[in-house]
Amino acid sequence: MGLLACGANPRLAAVVMTCVAFANAAPARGDDALAATVTGVVDGDTIKVQLPDGPVIVRLRNIDAPELNQSGGGAATRALHERLVGLGISLRDVTRQSDQLWVAVVYLGDENINAWLVKQGHAWAYRGQTREADYCAWEQAARSLRRGLWADKHWTAPWDWRTSKQDAGFFASDFSNATAASCMRSISETPAFDD
Repeated sequence: MGLLACGANPRLAAVVMTCVAFANAAPARGDDALAATVTGVVDGDTIKVQLPDGPVIVRLRNIDAPELNQSGGGAATRALHERLVGLGISLRDVTRQSDQLWVAVVYLGDENINAWLVKQGHAWAYRGQTREADYCAWEQAARSLRRGLWADKHWTAPWDWRTSKQDAGFFASDFSNATAASCMRSISETPAFDD
């Protein structure tokens, strides 16, 4: 029996139905995957997807790729575009930041695309956001193999690069001797998303 059949206020019924629809469309972190189709790429760590209920922009969790106008940013964006556009994916570990911006781990079949970007040298383990030590190990392996952005000897972490564009007096951190261990230490010092 529907809410209106019980004599409920039509506005209240609409609000309840909207909440139910959203709850079904955006699983909480750790719940089952949500199917989507990639319709575009914004940059090396952000995609546009089509869900059954409409379009959403998804920021890839645990990683930070160089910005479009930063060294390596164009390559990261192209790699993500070539890998995903037009394909069906699943979103896991979803957090909604707004109606149109979500953060998630993106899977193409069984492959973690967020991890793939780090392994290919197109993204960093996002020290300010991730709690996943595997991303540090994958970044270290890509550095050692000089893949992607690590082939260049002069790079700046995307989070430092963004800050330097807003503050001319900002000095970027020196990550030239970064290791998986130092990355993991920085992760252990970072509060979790929900702390």
